Amino acid sequence: MSSSVEVATFYSQTEALIAAEYLRANGLVATVMGDDAGGAFSGLTLSKGFRIYVPQADKHVAIELLETPPSEITDQTMGEPADLSSPDAPGINQVEY
Repeated sequence: MSSSVEVATFYSQTEALIAAEYLRANGLVATVMGDDAGGAFSGLTLSKGFRIYVPQADKHVAIELLETPPSEITDQTMGEPADLSSPDAPGINQVEY
């Protein structure tokens, strides 16, 4: 079993989920861990934030991806801005919860 390492910390769960989904879209395994008391402290900085973990072997790739996010979401087939209102638009996968 490979060990996981922390690559980023976010104050909000939403930001952490978006970043983790971005890593997954680039072929990495990413896990979000954090505690906001079941939503009671949502948005407050009382917790230690939401951390993203990846396998040790993917650490450098994950950090590079998070430090240089894409400038816009594009349709990969045509290079055009994606229509996020279509039913085929990419979504956030929350299978960890």
